[in-house]
Amino acid sequence: MLELGIISDEISDDFERSCQLIREWGMQLVELRTLWGSNVLELSQAELARARDVIREHGLRVSAIASPVFKSPLSGEPRQVAADFALQGAERFEDQLALLDRTLALCEYFDTPMARVFSFWREPWHGDLALEIAKKLAQAAERALRAGKRLVVENEAVCSVGTGWQLGALDTTLRQVAEDRLDAIALLWDPGNALAAGEARPYPDGYRSLDPGRIAHVHLKDAVIDEHGEATFVPLGMGAIDYRTQLRALVDDGYAGALVLEPHYRPEGMELEGAAYLAVESARSVIDEAVADAGASDAGASGTGAGGPGALA
Repeated sequence: MLELGIISDEISDDFERSCQLIREWGMQLVELRTLWGSNVLELSQAELARARDVIREHGLRVSAIASPVFKSPLSGEPRQVAADFALQGAERFEDQLALLDRTLALCEYFDTPMARVFSFWREPWHGDLALEIAKKLAQAAERALRAGKRLVVENEAVCSVGTGWQLGALDTTLRQVAEDRLDAIALLWDPGNALAAGEARPYPDGYRSLDPGRIAHVHLKDAVIDEHGEATFVPLGMGAIDYRTQLRALVDDGYAGALVLEPHYRPEGMELEGAAYLAVESARSVIDEAVADAGASDAGASGTGAGGPGALA
């Protein structure tokens, strides 16, 4: 069953307040990125223990550790990039692997099966780039495999893999160089990031570049693109992405994982909590419509009138 969650700092920097509202808004999944204004990888043991207590107090589960691992230069040479949530001073691949080990330990600590990673800072796409990235991710997957966890590679506009097409090309290469580690590395599909990266139609074009069976996690955001190619983020269903059909396709293709909101919705004059609430309600409406469509399609095919497999939890 599809289940809606949200990255906590999209509601508030106060992690306790975020968890309180997540529960009040009828969700049980929280994703960890920054808590109390600090990256989750940089929290002290006392702060981590406090966070875990808060999660348990509100009866929540952690969907993933939204780490910044491999938001870094592929070459290992320092490079200035305008990007959010990256950690400075860890440019070398070895430094990123140390961050990965920390991330995998946090997965265990917060009882979550997966960690989000990236594909290094954006470089011009060329034939060998996917192979270079895949070889490094294969080393990361070996560590995840030993830890009993799964890495999910997110498409991100400031990284080399930004679009669905690029994510699909990377995955094709990953399946060649890390065939024995595929259980430990899969895909995180973010249609909104694909749009921001210049993919005009994340659905269907970007999505159809992917093997749906390799998608283990989904982030949700919507946007409109201006004449300069800049993205303004809006609630789901109000932007350029056909999310109703995209979500129905996920259900039809057997996706049964989490749908985690990362709305980036910041309307002028509105507090972050209010904007997050609107984003949650909009997402819930679009998901319900997509699931109803899938259920109606299944009922028409079977004649039973039963709901589809993707009913929102």
